[in-house]
Amino acid sequence: MSNIELKVEGRIWINAGTINFVGDGKIHLLEKIKELGSLRKASLEMKMSYRQAWGQINKMNLVYNKPLVVLHRGGKDGGIAELTAFGEKIITIQKELHREFELFLDFQSKKIQNV
Repeated sequence: MSNIELKVEGRIWINAGTINFVGDGKIHLLEKIKELGSLRKASLEMKMSYRQAWGQINKMNLVYNKPLVVLHRGGKDGGIAELTAFGEKIITIQKELHREFELFLDFQSKKIQNV
């Protein structure tokens, strides 16, 4: 008999049709934008290029045809990035899904321990 613990794991994505709309990485980016008020600062803190971060935000905004983030071009101090009410709602939904999914995974992990 093995002493190795079996554990069920998984990840959650929200898709828009067949396109990956949002997952943990994009949620983290949205949270950083909310915290810092800047796409540039959020991308730096997440160690990703501004272009990559902008591309992710642009894709999310276009895919669902409802913006999650509004970007305002800036002057000498840079632009401002604001999360919309829809962006806030997507974060809340993803966090709720994540909590419920973790409970499901824990339950399934306990079930397979009796195999």
